[in-house]
Amino acid sequence: MKKSQIILIILMLLMAKFLFPTDKEFPVPLENISQPSMFLVNYDRIYILENTNIYIYSLKDFKLLKKFGKAGEGPGEFKYSKSEQMPMFMSFYKNQLLVNSPMKLTYFDLDGNYKRELRAKTVGRILYPNDNTYIGLGSIPVENNRFYMGVTLFENDFNVKKVVFLSDFEVKNPRKIILPFTNFFYKPIYKGKFYINASSDEFKINVYDKNGKQDYAISKKYPKIKIYPNYKNEVMEFVKKSPKFKSSYSDFRNLLEIREHYPPIRDFQISDDFIYVITFKRKGELWECIKMNLKGEEKGRTFVKLNYYKHLSLYPLLYSVYKENIYSLVEDDEDETWKIHIQKL
Repeated sequence: MKKSQIILIILMLLMAKFLFPTDKEFPVPLENISQPSMFLVNYDRIYILENTNIYIYSLKDFKLLKKFGKAGEGPGEFKYSKSEQMPMFMSFYKNQLLVNSPMKLTYFDLDGNYKRELRAKTVGRILYPNDNTYIGLGSIPVENNRFYMGVTLFENDFNVKKVVFLSDFEVKNPRKIILPFTNFFYKPIYKGKFYINASSDEFKINVYDKNGKQDYAISKKYPKIKIYPNYKNEVMEFVKKSPKFKSSYSDFRNLLEIREHYPPIRDFQISDDFIYVITFKRKGELWECIKMNLKGEEKGRTFVKLNYYKHLSLYPLLYSVYKENIYSLVEDDEDETWKIHIQKL
């Protein structure tokens, strides 16, 4: 083989390594981040929420482009404190960044410039606009003054149109606290339809049209994963040390109920006509990810490195799927930095 051909092959390999980095080769540290709560990748950028601050990084070189956001009542400010039961949330709508804070929707352009805001008369809801309606995730009152987390369809004026789904997650003076949670706090709307993790026992995703009518369900046979014996002790130790929950330690001890098996679906996201499901199956620090089309036909599996997940967090996992790459934000305990890991599936 000619020397020029060898050099060309080496250059091609180096380019491939740069264009398609793997988890092992390319954890990229991000400056400024200390306690992230949400992580989104879209429009060739990274968006990170930390308390009331939003950071925008370039996906090309991972450099910080802008930091904005603060607590307050004014335009572009967020009505929020760490003691709030319902967290702040970010999503995208019609090429805009949408930030949910209590009873308020604030719109920014993709560069983080303030555009407008809406006052929402919904208490304890994370709202996603969908044409002339809103999908609301949050507490729903049922009989005997009980409240469960669920999904509500709201009219454009924020009046309730219908309750679409109720989980088994009881809130507001619960009779029992069931862990692990069945997580359905994610980006639920895709091309006008919305998708809900519908069961704590079965691998099942319900798909609804924009009017809240169930269109179809994705069901899959998936082996049950038994919860390890020390799980409850770990939860109580977390509660004991948590500034937010430690005052309720005795209540947790009396109300806590641990499932026998993990829910089949830990989290999922939809991107480019594929559903990426994170399960509780593990290989060390790596978590299983299943790729399916929108009808539930499996297209591949891999394992993704994810950050430690707090037992009682309502936030989604710190990963995001963009252009068939799975990006995750993971804390490096050794150098105390947060780093981007990339896995292609």
